Order: sequence, then structure tokens, then C-alpha cells
Amino acid sequence: MIINQLFANMWDLYSKINPQVVKVKKLFDERENKIVANDHIALRTFNHPRINRSVIARPFLEAGYTPVEDLKFEKKKLDATYYSHHNDDLTRVFISELKLEDFSPKLQKTINDLVDQIPNKAIEQYDFCNYGIPWTTITEQTYNELKAESEYAAWVATFGFIVNHFTISINDCDTFSNLEEVNSFLKEHGYRINDSGGEIKGSISQGLQQSSIMAEDVPVQFEPLDSLPVNIPGCYYEFALRHNDFDGFIAGSADKIFESTDNK
Repeated sequence: MIINQLFANMWDLYSKINPQVVKVKKLFDERENKIVANDHIALRTFNHPRINRSVIARPFLEAGYTPVEDLKFEKKKLDATYYSHHNDDLTRVFISELKLEDFSPKLQKTINDLVDQIPNKAIEQYDFCNYGIPWTTITEQTYNELKAESEYAAWVATFGFIVNHFTISINDCDTFSNLEEVNSFLKEHGYRINDSGGEIKGSISQGLQQSSIMAEDVPVQFEPLDSLPVNIPGCYYEFALRHNDFDGFIAGSADKIFESTDNK
């Protein structure tokens, strides 16, 4: 199935840029004595008509995914949709987009100028959602200016179109009974837990509990390309425990999970 190859390619790019996630997955696979399942992947984009979440969702819709629910994140000025497939073996897909009109004219111009550089043939590719950087590499100054308004905008401008995070399904694990044990296990191995809003987001009564490790710094080569690489937060790994057959997402929890890529 072509969608499975897309997911495999997504993991390859995600793990190449963020080698720590390979170590995390190995820890869980070895402890569980099996390959642990993925709960969902997340992708980031802008609400520009050429590259909005509907555009990013195309390969998933073509593979039989359906949109389940739209979510709004007022403080972060984001909208999102999550998609699911009737085949339970296929992971959920969560796509968010930054509402450009809610930001300064300068940020809007910066992002619009980047989007204008993308060739139509690139956007038309089946795997554009895993394209990487489709525009000229930004400068460190541009990164910092974007980050002053939106960490999300700076992240997408720097990394382009790659998976922001994979998520280990703790429901598929046999050796953990709760997320407290998961977080303790991660901390024992030197990983820093995102504690924004508490280390565990959500609750049993809400049907979903989530935690994540903070994104580790990765070297980024900004323009000019003969300058020294700069270390900035890359991608992260999330962990989800679902209760009472809940299949969706909680906006308040996801809002805090977004901060796993914040430069703290």
C-alpha cells in the first residue's frame, strides 16, 4: 500500500533529522519485546491556500482517510483537523495550520514570500507533506524574527514539511500501566519531559492522556551556507494513553504539546 511507504519515508526523514527518536523507539521496542504501535503523527503548515491543511491532507484522503473533527487553538492562532482511517492499522493523522492573518504584516510577508518560491510541481507531488524545505533556506535573523511572534512559524520556515512528531501508543504497550510510569522511564534514560501544563496532559475522564519529551536541539545551516550551524529545537516524540474507546484529541492538551518544540 502506497500510504504505508509514505509513512515509512516520513519516519526516515524525521529520524534522520532527529536521531534521538530512534533511541527512544528502541528503548520501548526492547522493553516491550515488540515493535510498538504509533497512535498518530502530526504535521504543521500555514493557512496559505497553496499549502493549507487541505493540501497537506491530499495523500491521506486519497488513501481513504476521512476528516473527523476540526480543532481551534485561539492562543496559538492555529486551526487543525485530525483524520482517521477505517483500517485500524493505519495511524491517525493530525494536521495544524497557522492563521497568518492573525500576525503582523511583516510575518505575513515573510511567509508569503517563502510560499511564492514553491514550484507548483512540488506541491502537486504525492508526498509533498514530507518534502522538507521547499524554499530558499532562511537566515538566522529571519528565524529569530519569526520566533519572536510565533515559534510555530519559525519552526515551519526552518524545517519545511516533515512530521513534527510520531506518538507511541501506550495502549499497545504491555509493561506500562499509566503515563507516570512512562515519564519516569524516559527521565531515567535522560529525556526531559514537556511540563507545560503538567507532565501529563488530559485525564482519564476526558478519554486521553498525553505526554512528550522536549525536542532536542539539532544543527541547522541557515543562510549564508558558509556560516556555522546553529542549534535549535527539532522534532519530538509523544506518548498517548487512550481510555473508554476515545478516538479523538483534546484541544487544551494539544495546545501544551505544541510547546515541545519551544526553545526553553
